[in-house]
Amino acid sequence: MKNTHLEHLEDNIMNDGSQGGREAIAFLRSLGDMLDQGAEDTRVTVKWDGAPAVICGIDPQKGDFFVGTKSVFNKVSPKICYSEEDVDKIYPPGQLADKLKASYRYLSKLPIRGVVQGDLLFTDDKYVATIGGDRCIAFTPNTITYAVPVKSPLGQTIQTAKLGIVFHTTYSGSTLDTMAASFGANVPGDADVFVASAEFSNASGEANMTLTDKARYNALINRAEGSLRQSSKFLDLMKGDDKFSLNYMFKIFFNRYVREGKSGMTVRNTAMDFAKYFSDALDKEIASKKTKKTQDKYLQIKTNGLRFISANSNSIYMTVASYYNLQAAKQFMINKLQKVNTFGTFLRTDDGYRVTAPEGFVAIRSGRALKLVDRLEFSRANFTAAKNWDKQ
Repeated sequence: MKNTHLEHLEDNIMNDGSQGGREAIAFLRSLGDMLDQGAEDTRVTVKWDGAPAVICGIDPQKGDFFVGTKSVFNKVSPKICYSEEDVDKIYPPGQLADKLKASYRYLSKLPIRGVVQGDLLFTDDKYVATIGGDRCIAFTPNTITYAVPVKSPLGQTIQTAKLGIVFHTTYSGSTLDTMAASFGANVPGDADVFVASAEFSNASGEANMTLTDKARYNALINRAEGSLRQSSKFLDLMKGDDKFSLNYMFKIFFNRYVREGKSGMTVRNTAMDFAKYFSDALDKEIASKKTKKTQDKYLQIKTNGLRFISANSNSIYMTVASYYNLQAAKQFMINKLQKVNTFGTFLRTDDGYRVTAPEGFVAIRSGRALKLVDRLEFSRANFTAAKNWDKQ
């Protein structure tokens, strides 16, 4: 199992139906216990907005150090670089190749045991900027700009480093293609490599729950649990494996809301909007087909789907309500966790820098992990922002 993709907490009900709903509720309750009582059955890591993902370490078969992106785990033609020369052979000239060569040059000197995964924060692209009146050392690996005062001890460490990275995953196994992922990685940095911590710590107590916080949070979870009880049978019924299965369509539908920056939509209007989205998506599919036989196939899928949606309008309503209720409880937790923040986080705009929240967090429980991300804040920016590195 490779750590190549994490799902949003609320999407768990689309992926795993009623079981996914129960799991999401368990995650939320456990997170509340963690802040309230220091419970240890759930870990939280900080989700840094680094890019690209870097896989590196010792090849268990060859015994040589390597670097690469997630393409290291390609089933066909894995891209594994055992030297800077390999990077030039595998990747065309560009920012990604330059970053991988820097990764090999500096990470190969660290005492990395086994294979680890991290997100690159900077190489030679960090810079000094005046942000909020402070002279800061800053870097923008992907969407978010991270900044810390130049004169601070942390700022001085970053300013002299040649590369910055945050490690978050360790792999174990006898071959690269069969390795299994576990969350967490313990790799020390050195003078050339700044290694940021992915571990969330509430040592200062800034994210502690007050009695009022606890009551509000539990009420949000109870509301989500109530709507899930009414939608659970339908969540299992709509599961499917093709692109026009309702669970798959719902995920794309909600992602579209994020891209468009839609917020404050009522449950009823969202449910009605989904029916139209389903119909429009099938119309587009029908129009793309050249033969009448294939057109009739998708016309039948549309007819059956709309009939099913109409016959289950109340269940559709409760499914949307469950999704929104999970988002509300998740957002409350994100707001608490965000109170602990070492770095300033900003979005670059035409007018300068706008304060933004960190990318989010990852909750880990019983070997499973789910993303806690403010999708209207970060995900929309991530969908629409230009990247500082080229994806190859």
